[in-house]
Amino acid sequence: MFDYAQEQRSPVKQAVGVGGVSFIFLVLGGIYATWVDKQPAPVQHVPMQAVVIRPVKPPPPPPPPPPPPQLTAPPPPYIPPPKIKVLQPPKPVVRHVTHTKPLKPVVPSPHVAATPAPTSSAPPGPAVPDHVAGSRPVNHVALEYPDEAQDEGREGRVSVVCDVEPTGETSNCKATSITGGQDFARAALDYVRKARYVPATANGVPVKEFHHTYTISFSLNE
Repeated sequence: MFDYAQEQRSPVKQAVGVGGVSFIFLVLGGIYATWVDKQPAPVQHVPMQAVVIRPVKPPPPPPPPPPPPQLTAPPPPYIPPPKIKVLQPPKPVVRHVTHTKPLKPVVPSPHVAATPAPTSSAPPGPAVPDHVAGSRPVNHVALEYPDEAQDEGREGRVSVVCDVEPTGETSNCKATSITGGQDFARAALDYVRKARYVPATANGVPVKEFHHTYTISFSLNE
């Protein structure tokens, strides 16, 4: 009868069994290794990176060419305007009219024989005639012609009554007759108040004369 337990305990058979098994595993390992070498290498997928392509800005347009220089004609030479001589208007002419005292008429007397006059021990004094105040100023005062009347071409005449003091000054002057406008009256009164006249005299002594009349004319043509 076969003894299986004894058969298993034989060292030779155990070694042969182990070796056979090992050989099988080696053959299988070699086959596997050969098969693995023949397989293609796995493809590595590299992750793709998205790149944003921005549009390239076009270059700025070139600046416009400068405008051509404008040729301007040189200014004409300066010609000074001709000098115009302005004619000054003629100065007004002032006329003075003085009312003098009328002289008494001389009545001729019948011819009588001259009788000798009684002699006197004292010599007779020289006769000194009286006279009224002068009609023209002695201080050469200027008469002012009113500007407005001169521009308008107006003429006038003013009669002024004044008292003439022994010093030749006038006082209490007033216009008694006005022709042409009140501006002539104002100019005439201003004129006689500034004027100085030769005073009236009596027996060689300056005296005051009342109500002496001066007539002042304003004329453009004379």
